[in-house]
Amino acid sequence: MIVINYFDWSGTRDGLMRWVEAVRSECEKNNVGFKGLYGPSQVKFNWCIIHEVDSQEQYHRTWMNLTIPAEVTHQVIHYFWPDKSFARDLPKYPPTHFLEVA
Repeated sequence: MIVINYFDWSGTRDGLMRWVEAVRSECEKNNVGFKGLYGPSQVKFNWCIIHEVDSQEQYHRTWMNLTIPAEVTHQVIHYFWPDKSFARDLPKYPPTHFLEVA
């Protein structure tokens, strides 16, 4: 699964690099693939960090020990599951928790 965290940064470049290094370090601790910091082409966001993970839980474990700096004015996180429907080996898509309604 690919996770893209789009965010705006209102601080200095040095501050951004320190925070990104903290994110990278937590990713290493939790065996999360840190693909880097990117500048997206969307006008809405300044930056994005891309991760490769096995599950949402693995991604959330990584972020539990991080404090989002005040310089992150807002963020949006997108999860991308691999679409293996053409191979017919996807057990259940989309994941059940998206369809559960109480």
